[in-house]
Amino acid sequence: MPRIDAPPRQRQWAVAALGAVLAAASVAHFLLHDDYEHPVRVAAMIIPTLGVFGYGLWFWLLASSVPRGDAVAVWAVGGAGLVLALDLWAVLAGAYGAITVQHVVIQHASFGALGGAVAGTYAERDRWRGRSRARLMAALDSAMDGIAMIDDAEQTVQYANASFTGGTDAERVRGQSWQSLYPSESHGPIADALVALDDGDQQQWQGIVTACGADGTTYPQELTMTAVADGYVWVCRDVTDRRDHSQRLRVLRRVLRHDTRNALNVVLGRANRIESRLGDEDDTAGQATHEPDLAAIQDAATGLLETSEKSRALADALARGDAGTESVADIVRTEATAVRDAHAETAVVVTVEADAAVDERLRLGIRELLSNAAEHAPTDAPRVEVSVTGNPLAVRVHDNGPGIPEAEQRVLSGQAETPLKHSSGVGLWVVYWIVRQTGGTVSVDDGDIVITPATQ
Repeated sequence: MPRIDAPPRQRQWAVAALGAVLAAASVAHFLLHDDYEHPVRVAAMIIPTLGVFGYGLWFWLLASSVPRGDAVAVWAVGGAGLVLALDLWAVLAGAYGAITVQHVVIQHASFGALGGAVAGTYAERDRWRGRSRARLMAALDSAMDGIAMIDDAEQTVQYANASFTGGTDAERVRGQSWQSLYPSESHGPIADALVALDDGDQQQWQGIVTACGADGTTYPQELTMTAVADGYVWVCRDVTDRRDHSQRLRVLRRVLRHDTRNALNVVLGRANRIESRLGDEDDTAGQATHEPDLAAIQDAATGLLETSEKSRALADALARGDAGTESVADIVRTEATAVRDAHAETAVVVTVEADAAVDERLRLGIRELLSNAAEHAPTDAPRVEVSVTGNPLAVRVHDNGPGIPEAEQRVLSGQAETPLKHSSGVGLWVVYWIVRQTGGTVSVDDGDIVITPATQ
């Protein structure tokens, strides 16, 4: 696994060194030939090589403040212009027979200009790569997730940032085997994953393993391993908080689904029993006194029970990763029929102008929207209209009720609730979460709730 380090400082002398070699070659050529006394030929061969040498020094000392492209372009164009001038000089001189220019002049000048351009380009690219490496290293070192590079042959740590070592000095783990950083219970799963990556069965592996902290304690870690040339890239993060949060949610959901649900069933059963007993008594005054209290108990218990059922249905739907598809028109028609049966006094009008296959879990959101509209419609001639249109596909729900309160609109836009601005239940949260989970969007348009589902 090659290490990501800045290039050696000696490379900064590469261009100057090339210029020195070219200058030495020119001098050697003159010493071996008897025509070096001609001043024009001497200048034509020495000046380009000295130019390369000077460019190397200038580049190392001053070019840090000059844009890379400008520096290389100026030298390349200048060198090309010099070669072109020498070529034209040779052509014109040869045509008029005035003088002759030996080919070695053009060879040296051309080689000098070309060498300078190539060397300059290489040096500029090398410096740019060095800066890119430095930026990459800074990003890796400051990343909140732990990042490490593991050598393929020795399976040792070649690089690690501070997050990978729990905030301690990352240099201490370089050269160590990855087994020394994980307890024995994690060696098997990680080794099996590395074998699968080596065999080419997969390019990436992700899982939860047990890791060791800097203080020797263990914690759950989400580890992602990706196969690269000559090794692996590991990205990890501590998921202790996530695990605890998930555990709390499971406990609370169990309480909501079982304990609260059972208690509410008992409350409703006893309230119904009291109501039936009061109906058998002759004390009409006593009945009139207790009936409002009984009705309040029954309504509150029924509402809590419905909230529990909605929460359970939502949790089950969100937990299903691979859901099937269903016609959105069929979903709307079926749920509209169910609302008519539950609210006989409400007129439910369905208009279908388009159809497409959507995630079947969207049914829960449409059901909640129609039920919510029917429940909040006015007592006189309640009416709910639902339409399915295309370009793009949209499900629009309209009712003749008082409109959607601001707090409920905040829910449909996904805004956080506050103690003073919060919805009256979980119904519209069910709509928002389900639509988002299935890849769609939900919005309020002129008092209507519009679902734009993702088609399958």
